[in-house]
Amino acid sequence: MKKSEQIKAKLDAVQEEYVRKVSEVGPGHEAFSEFWRTCGRSLKDQIEQLKLDLRTELNREIAVGDGVTMCLYTDRHAYTVIARTAKTLTIRRDKATLNPCFKPEIIPGGFVGHCVNQDEQSYTYEENPDAMPEKCYWSEKRGGWQSHGRRIIRGRHEFFDYNF
Repeated sequence: MKKSEQIKAKLDAVQEEYVRKVSEVGPGHEAFSEFWRTCGRSLKDQIEQLKLDLRTELNREIAVGDGVTMCLYTDRHAYTVIARTAKTLTIRRDKATLNPCFKPEIIPGGFVGHCVNQDEQSYTYEENPDAMPEKCYWSEKRGGWQSHGRRIIRGRHEFFDYNF
């Protein structure tokens, strides 16, 4: 069993315990305040720490061939991992093709207009062997991969921000 699966199982168990204990709390503000003082705060803190640990461990498990995303300011670009060592990833930008059915719906506002449906963007991806490889480095402080200060996340999630 992968370490991320162990953390996920523990997270699920703690979340179930939290939900069970909340459902047992009697009515009223005082009953919930007592619950929060006795165990609610510590369970919530434990859940948040396990979520952070899970995200970090999933980042550690990124392998060659996996899709990743480089987070820019508001845009995101899809990449493929082409090499990996303990402390570095080498990634190459994918060719992301916007679904031709998507049409940005712009309404007046802002500098020129405001796109109200930009979250509906969808892309198809294919590896681009001609793209320049980029190096990413593991950041223990942030629990993830970075390239020139930009965060790298799991999965391909191309996104163009029409409102920036």
